[in-house]
Amino acid sequence: MLHEIEGVEQERSRVSRRPEIDSDIPLLAFLELDVEGDPHAYAGRLRNVLTAVYDLATREDFDEEELPVDTIPAWFTGVCRGGGTTEPFAVEGREHYAERTGDGPWGLQDWLSRFDPELEARGWAFWDLTRSPAPEGRLRLWVDTWGEAFFAWEELRWLTYVCGARSVADPVLAKPQVWAEESSV
Repeated sequence: MLHEIEGVEQERSRVSRRPEIDSDIPLLAFLELDVEGDPHAYAGRLRNVLTAVYDLATREDFDEEELPVDTIPAWFTGVCRGGGTTEPFAVEGREHYAERTGDGPWGLQDWLSRFDPELEARGWAFWDLTRSPAPEGRLRLWVDTWGEAFFAWEELRWLTYVCGARSVADPVLAKPQVWAEESSV
């Protein structure tokens, strides 16, 4: 999917505040997350990484050999490099990701490249993070997939795990009313 700069800016604004509920909301998908520790701390980590990467996507030239990473949280850059972080949530998330996928850590520049507005590799746009109606400690990460049930989201799975998720369920399409009834974290 092509992510125009305007769309990336809209994603960035949704990271910091809940979208308005109106009749133009698209069909959404959610990932059910079982998170370790305080859901608000988890949400803060996820939002900090997304804010930094959306800022890069709106102002940097992705044709350069390497993107600047000074605004990306240090714990995230460390876990992407396969080490360098001592944050237990990130180390455990990296292990959970490997158990679930059989893959090792993402390289930071490779992960960042998925947010290139011209690449068309990312099949989702951030929508919201809410409390799940499931038992305590579960959240729902909502994304706009342009109504597609199957979409590229491996970079999102990586992010959710290393922010502190113990498990991440595969995406489920849902009507916007389901999202509207949940409260943001």
